[in-house]
Amino acid sequence: MTRIIAVFNQAGGVAKTSVTQNLGYHLAQRKHRVLLIDIDPQASLTTFMGLEPDDLEQSLYDALTGEEPLYIIKGLMRMDLAPTNLKLSAAEMELVNADLREMRLKTAIEPVQDNYDFILIDCPPSLGLLSYISLVAASHVLVPIETEFKAF
Repeated sequence: MTRIIAVFNQAGGVAKTSVTQNLGYHLAQRKHRVLLIDIDPQASLTTFMGLEPDDLEQSLYDALTGEEPLYIIKGLMRMDLAPTNLKLSAAEMELVNADLREMRLKTAIEPVQDNYDFILIDCPPSLGLLSYISLVAASHVLVPIETEFKAF
C-alpha cells in the first residue's frame, strides 16, 4: 500500500522542503519507489532537485486546474518529481469555485499511486487551499517543528 505523506506546517522556515527531499532520498536509497510532489508555489523542492521552475513547460498547476495527467520527471536522485512553479499561486484563486476542488490533488495522484511505495508532498507554509488539498490527498501527515517554545 502506498503511503502518501504530507509534510505540513503553517509556519515557514521549519525545514518542510529539506525533510521532504532528504526523507525521499533515504527511502529511495533503501530501494523504495518514491514520488516527490512540490505543491509550494515558491518551488523550492523543484529547485533543490536541480530544475529551473521558470523553464517548466508543464507543472502541478496543469494537473490541478486543467485536469491534465500529473506531470512527473523521472529519475532525479533515484526519485521522481511532480514539479511546480510560480503559476501554482494562481491555482488557489482559480479553484475557489471549482467542483470537487478538495479532491483535485488526490484525483491527480490516483492513476500513478500504485507505481510508488511513498509519495511525499511538500506543502506551502500556509493554511490555504493548496495545503488543504494536500492534507485530503495524504494518508499520513508529518509536521516538522523547531524545538523552541514559540514554534511549538
